[in-house]
Amino acid sequence: MPRAYADADTVEDMARQMLPTFHPELATARIKYILVDKGSQKGGRPVFGKCRRISGALEYLLELDFLVEVSGDIWNELSVEQRQSLVDHLLERCTGEEDENTGEMVWKLREPDVQEFATILRRRGAWTAELTEFVSVAKTLDVEGILEEIEGEEIVTTMSE
Repeated sequence: MPRAYADADTVEDMARQMLPTFHPELATARIKYILVDKGSQKGGRPVFGKCRRISGALEYLLELDFLVEVSGDIWNELSVEQRQSLVDHLLERCTGEEDENTGEMVWKLREPDVQEFATILRRRGAWTAELTEFVSVAKTLDVEGILEEIEGEEIVTTMSE
């Protein structure tokens, strides 16, 4: 059965609130937000959302720079704070820089700062600069408070594709 898509007005409203504070480089980006009724899986884990950079003929036809797709079945199960975190995460994947020669924005997708297995971190420690920075940030968090908040909730690690 084909997936059903719809406009994601709630996602867009959340994103618009975050853009000026956390993602000002995206102020002029043309972003479309959509919900898919049932999300996909990657490595056996649900994908909460995806970002796509639109370019070439599709950019011309659609007049878009990015497409942000959120898995509706997962979205409906998230708390407001989790929804905000997902939208923030997806926007963080999108970035742009002004071309020094033309003055036009060059849009790109970026990968998360860290991709590692918990077993390797346990076994080998923070063995890259990225992991060291990530662990350093993690040490500043109120881990006990976070754990109390999510107690009883299932945590799935695949946020975006």
